[in-house]
Amino acid sequence: MTKAQFWILNVASLVLAAVLLSHFFFVRHNNQLGASLSREQAYINNARQLETLLDQLAKRIAKGSETDPKLKDILVKYGMTVTLETDGKKKTYP
Repeated sequence: MTKAQFWILNVASLVLAAVLLSHFFFVRHNNQLGASLSREQAYINNARQLETLLDQLAKRIAKGSETDPKLKDILVKYGMTVTLETDGKKKTYP
């Protein structure tokens, strides 16, 4: 083996070692991003499931606010506006 071949082999070994290490770190980072993405997707899915429940709750609070002023205060406090149709008329509750 000549001196040039020896150095070419050493340089190629160092390059391959660097590629191996960078591959390890990229895989680790990719796994962390994937886990983060999964958590965020679960958060969004839970919010979508709760959306209909919260909408129904707001409608029930709006219906009850006609008789109980404290329920109307809840709607005002959280800035919710609900439009309900009663007797063919649409009424908006604050």
